[in-house]
Parts: sequence; C-alpha cells; structure tokens
Amino acid sequence: MIRKILLLIFIFLSFIGFTQNKKCNTTFLMNKLFEEDIRNQNLFYETAKKNNKWIEENVFNQKEIITVPIVVHVIHKNTHSNIGSGTNISNEQIEDAIRILNEDFSKTNSAFPNPPRNTFINLAADVQIQFCLATSDENGNPTTGVTRTSTTRSDFDPDTEANDMKRNSTGGKDGWDPEKYLNIWVCNLATSPGGGMTLGYSYLPGSLWPNQMWRDGLVVDFQYFGTVGATAGGNDGSTATHEIGHYLGLLHTFCEETDNNGNPTCCDNDDVWWGGNIDDTPATEGVYWGSVNSNTNNNTCNDLGYSNIFNTNVLDMDENFMSYSSDVWMFTNKQSSVMNGTMNNYRSSLKNSPASVNCTGIVGNHNILNNNHIRVYPNPSKGKILIQNLSNSFTENISIRNSLGNLVKVSENNNSLISIDLSNLENGIYFIEINSSIGKRIEKIILTK
Repeated sequence: MIRKILLLIFIFLSFIGFTQNKKCNTTFLMNKLFEEDIRNQNLFYETAKKNNKWIEENVFNQKEIITVPIVVHVIHKNTHSNIGSGTNISNEQIEDAIRILNEDFSKTNSAFPNPPRNTFINLAADVQIQFCLATSDENGNPTTGVTRTSTTRSDFDPDTEANDMKRNSTGGKDGWDPEKYLNIWVCNLATSPGGGMTLGYSYLPGSLWPNQMWRDGLVVDFQYFGTVGATAGGNDGSTATHEIGHYLGLLHTFCEETDNNGNPTCCDNDDVWWGGNIDDTPATEGVYWGSVNSNTNNNTCNDLGYSNIFNTNVLDMDENFMSYSSDVWMFTNKQSSVMNGTMNNYRSSLKNSPASVNCTGIVGNHNILNNNHIRVYPNPSKGKILIQNLSNSFTENISIRNSLGNLVKVSENNNSLISIDLSNLENGIYFIEINSSIGKRIEKIILTK
C-alpha cells in the first residue's frame, strides 16, 4: 500500500518543462531526489503523515509566534570583492529581503489592508512565523547572521549543480546546523540554454535522509533576493517567501499535471494528503504568469467538481505566494496551518533553536557581546533572568521586547549581576537586548512558568 502511495506522489511531482522561466526548481529537484534514494520518499511520507496529524489536533488552537534563526550565505564572484558590488550583495539588500519576508508571513505587506483585489481576502492568513538573523554561530561566537564567500564560479546550474553552492569543496559555503538555523544561499543561478531563469528552490521537509541534510535550506538568485541593490527590475522580492513555503511543506497552487499530449490539465494541486490537504486554494489549469489586479478574472477549472471549501465556482487564486504570478500577496489559513505543523513537528528543533537572534531586521556589526562578555541565564526561565557582566564594561541599558517587537520592560541597572523579573509576563518568547560600552547583545528568552 505504501509503495502505491509513494508511486502516486512521484507521478504527482512529475516535472513540467516550462518554455518560459521555471521560476522555482523545487519540483524538478524533488523528482531527482526520489530517484536517487527510496529512503527520501519514505521520510517524506512519514513527515507528511505526522504533520497532518498535528494539524488535525491543533487547527483550532491559538498559535504562538515562532521565531526562526536565519543565516544568509552570500556566494559571490571573486572579482566582486567589495560589498555591494555585483553578486556580493549589500547589507541593505539583505535587510530589504528580510523585511519583505517578514511582511509576507505576517500579512503586513503593501497589499494589505486593501489588496489589488479582495476576492480571497477572508482566507488571507497571518502565518505568525518570523525570520531573524542569527547573532550566535554554531560555536556560540558572535555573528551578524551573514557570511560572504568568494568563489571562482561565475554561476551555478540549478539542474546539475543545485547543491554546489552549499559546499566549500564545490565553490560554495558549508551551511550551519540545519536543526538550529535556516540556511539561505544567495548566489548567481545560471540561465538555461533556452533562456529560462530559475529564481530559487528548496527541498520539501522530511525528504532528505540524515546524511543529506547538508542540502537543507533554500537557494535564491542574487537578483531576486529583495528589491534594492543588484536586484532585477520588476522583481517583487517574494521569491524567498515562495521557497520557504516549500521548506515548510507547501506545494505549488497551480496544476503540475499534463495530458498525454503534454497539455495542461485541471487539478487541485495541493489538496492532497502529502501537501497538507489544503482545501482553501481553488483548482487551476496550468500556470498563470501575468499580473493580478481588480480586473484579473482567470477561472480555468470548475471548482464544483472538487472537494474543497468552495460551494461556488471561484476564480483562480493567482495572488497566492505559491503561484507563479508576477503579483502575489497572500497565504491561506490552511497553508498557515501546514507551515505551523511543520515547525511543530519536523522542524521542532529549529523552532527551539538555542541560537540568539537579531529581530531588528538590520544587519549588525561585529561589535557584539558574546558569552565571554555577558552571561544570560537560566534559559528557559520560570520568571527570573540573571545577567552577569564578565567584561567590566558599563551596562548602559537593558530592554525586553515580546515576539511582536513591543517593549515590555526596561532596566538601567549597572551592577555586575543584574536580576530581571519576568514573572508578570505571559509565557512565550521574549528578546532581551543588552547595550554596553563595548557592544550589544540580543538574546532570545523562553518564558515558561
């Protein structure tokens, strides 16, 4: 029975050779991965099953905001030695990409509260997942959350060299522990001989056997990471949003099946158990590449022929982040449930990562306090936090913010051992920022009374 199910998955993920931009290479890479090792199929099946179980049991529960530590690996041509030159993208471009990512996942992007069309506005979700630059690396040393690696490689072929940027030995950069960090590799992806462009890709959760976890994370072409600096004109900056959707378990919303003659057919691509049974995105036929506005009225399939939440035949949801439209601005409620299910199951170690983070959205400098300067404990805490100053520097101020970024406490105590009482706050994740005469540190604190 399992073999039959896995065969169906493989057929479903059959790759379409688009004559235009492929845009996302995930489907192609998943096919290739399943061909390489049957264990990857088995893991994918088990992960999807566990995620579905979590969703069924927790769909009505209030979600907490989940913080994901990210590290951006910039792989640049060795002739682009100056930051901001060509493929060695600027800190401002990285900051812009992270801003867009967090706005997309919190439903605070420029489309809201009045999107170009309101056809599906009641289904638009605040996913309640935020992405913050890591401020401590794998060894506990301070970091800006950005690495920069010079390479002799001009570009990387997304079909045949899809993981080369992820290894020192193949002209890239080894990723950090994928159970503690979301690795994002930004590099120059090669244009196909036919002129098609791949903007990014990621593997689906649970599809990588343990000895292949070094591949985990997402890859984004340097021209499509953010909207400023070296980015391509007309780019909306949401490529990373789309690829993290895959990273957290989402499939494309458009139908990836074809008939015997290779023509697009109708299907509800993500309303399948291995895609989280997402029933609040309509069926579609093939890919829509154009813009979405109040006059967009694509309706390629009759939704009354499918089992979903719609009781009428609705338009295609071309504004969904998991489509290929040029204008996208929303995830649905069920897509949000799937991504939260992934974070609470397969990626639970990432959710509970010990890495400290910077949620300001600004790439910091190296003037960061580490464990040799400041010790913050216990963490998790039952209400009392101790801050030990080991550097004899002057502690200027300490501020604590909740996961929404709201300031909840301030202290200007300059003792060598400072006690902070959080017992009057609700359980959850808080960020404590310590500013001293020699630098600053932002530490994620978990409060569980």
